[in-house]
Amino acid sequence: MNNYAPVQQSPAAAVRTMKIIHGALLAGQVLFAGVAIATGTKTLYFNGRDTKDVFFFVGPALAFGCIIAGFFLFKKLIDRLSQKTDLQSKVTGYQAAFITRAALLEGPSLFNIVAFMLSGNLFYLFISVLLMLILFRSRPTANRIAEDLQLGYDDKAELGAV
Repeated sequence: MNNYAPVQQSPAAAVRTMKIIHGALLAGQVLFAGVAIATGTKTLYFNGRDTKDVFFFVGPALAFGCIIAGFFLFKKLIDRLSQKTDLQSKVTGYQAAFITRAALLEGPSLFNIVAFMLSGNLFYLFISVLLMLILFRSRPTANRIAEDLQLGYDDKAELGAV
């Protein structure tokens, strides 16, 4: 019988883990966009008014909806963490909230890169780059985590934010 106990990370290690996850998600999108540009067989053009394209409404709507959903869901999950007392559970909850928000930004970004690959319209790549910039800006740091979780001095010190 396999009895697996979850591995407990120190709060500072959890911050490093989130930074690695963030970097990997961002690098994957940048590399995929680079490959899409490099291997593109379609003629590249920019048309922000091509209403005949099936992706014209879906790509931006998916991006906008996921941005809004990601930030509201992140805020809701962070607000729930104020009920917790120990730092370990707060940081673990923050990690889950961060991954949720990052996934909601990555999904539409990848969708828009595929739309760019299929159509050659740089409009979709522009949307994807905007999503990547939002993800880049939401990089988890010890200070940001401490601010979001409204930690006290001792918890900040344990997290590495002091």
